[in-house]
Amino acid sequence: MFITTLSINVGRSSANRSLVMDVFSCVDLLFILEPPSDGDGGCIVHDCVNFDLFSFVLGSGVEVFVRSSVSGLMEVVSHDRMTACVSYVDCGKTRMIGGVYVRPQIVMEEWSEAVLAWNGCQLLCGNFNARHPRWDMGCGQPNSLGRWLDGYCGREGHDVWTPPGPTFRSVSAIDLVIG
Repeated sequence: MFITTLSINVGRSSANRSLVMDVFSCVDLLFILEPPSDGDGGCIVHDCVNFDLFSFVLGSGVEVFVRSSVSGLMEVVSHDRMTACVSYVDCGKTRMIGGVYVRPQIVMEEWSEAVLAWNGCQLLCGNFNARHPRWDMGCGQPNSLGRWLDGYCGREGHDVWTPPGPTFRSVSAIDLVIG
């Protein structure tokens, strides 16, 4: 089964989230990063025609929507403050995709907790706020998250993919796909 997936940061804007959902209505699985929330970190309901709100966790940096026509084929495996993992069955095998939003200046203890939620995901996509020259040509020196993520990917045998250019303010690539 082919699942189209999009991970996009809407900067806490309801209008941006609405625009994304209108423009990308053919996407099956949508990870909204930095979703709009009320003053207590709660969900701001979105009336959408093509998508079902699949998972929201109070204070999370990731909101999950699934296209209505495929929502019965997917299951939320885990969802915490930084990561949401969704599974589906493809040719008899369970596959997992994770959406990730790591806040800037996160402490390494929180980072370690987030990594545990990745266990079993074949693909992770999102904003890792991890800078490293291996995937970011504009980066002179890696930050601590970048060093850790590079080591993790090396140990686990994961590849890192980025768009051909910067993904943050035209200066760095912090939006990654890992698999």
